[in-house]
Amino acid sequence: MNIGMTIKKIRTAKGITQERLAEYLNLSVSAISQWECGKTMPDITLLPILANIFDITTDELLEVDLTKKQEEIDRIIAEYDRMSNLGLEKEKFDYIKAAYQRFPNAAPILEKYLWTLHYDPYCDNHDGRIAHEDELTTLCERILSDSTVDSLRYTALSILSGVYAKKGDLDKALAYANRFPAYDTAGEQMEHLYECGSDPWWEQVRENIYLLTDQLMIKIRNCALYAPLSPAEKIGLFNKAISLLDLIYDEGDYGFAHYHLCELHIWISNRYMEMKDYVHAEEHLDCGFSHAKCYDALPLITKHSSFLVHGHVFETAKVYSGFTGNEVKRELDYIDEGEFYNGVREMEWFRNVLAKYRPFASEHKQTQLI
Repeated sequence: MNIGMTIKKIRTAKGITQERLAEYLNLSVSAISQWECGKTMPDITLLPILANIFDITTDELLEVDLTKKQEEIDRIIAEYDRMSNLGLEKEKFDYIKAAYQRFPNAAPILEKYLWTLHYDPYCDNHDGRIAHEDELTTLCERILSDSTVDSLRYTALSILSGVYAKKGDLDKALAYANRFPAYDTAGEQMEHLYECGSDPWWEQVRENIYLLTDQLMIKIRNCALYAPLSPAEKIGLFNKAISLLDLIYDEGDYGFAHYHLCELHIWISNRYMEMKDYVHAEEHLDCGFSHAKCYDALPLITKHSSFLVHGHVFETAKVYSGFTGNEVKRELDYIDEGEFYNGVREMEWFRNVLAKYRPFASEHKQTQLI
């Protein structure tokens, strides 16, 4: 294959039009067309520029094996995910920034880079400003213009929607949000492709139930957190979220839901503290930490056994953390530092619950120790 045909193949795969490529190179569309038809060839000085635009090496542009580059990108993503799981936020930021400079157009790296910019651990955002607003907006708009990778486009839409919402431009935020497909379209569509009762159908149905349970639980939880309700009414909603998880994971194979149950029970305990019902506050605080301890003790892979999610696999090492310690340590730190608990710190029941679980707190996650 000559270089013109190679340029056409790569340009098309990257979703770049002849017009866009001509604009990047400050050339005419006719010049690009003549390369791709084999009538002329690009000047040799343009090869490094073309390689940079396509996010490939000049060797790759000349049709050298692409496998090595893909293996490197896969390795970078795996290391980024490992850092995310261990809560190494600043290290992860520096790592993906360097990777992006090497591979600025590799979709998996660009997607990680966008989210890392958006949640820059070096910026506290207390002044209300959006970290890297100009760079994020430019990159996201470029993606929507040039990229054909769906996941990358959805990331760009999500970030742009959030940026404009934070700036108070709700109309523009909604305009970007409305460009998403209908809610859960992909999972529902895949479910309908298979014969009801077949093995692939069961697998997809259970995957959909798993995802929808998590989404519904979060929505119920948020209603309890933010609705203008009394503490007793909030407890009722938190208990509905717990009941949902118990309904789906009826064999107690909670997996990641241990994390949710930990927080739900601690929030219930907090509401009982507001009501000065310390008997129930102690019960739920203890239950919350019990689930935190169970979460920390999960194996690297949990295969669910409950009927509605049977066979679904949860991998602890793939969870984004944002915190270097284990879950018991995270909850203890939150309580130790929270002013909310000042009124109960000297109560015996409160001290006893915290003392019971402090031995299980660790600065490192189980996945880091294996």
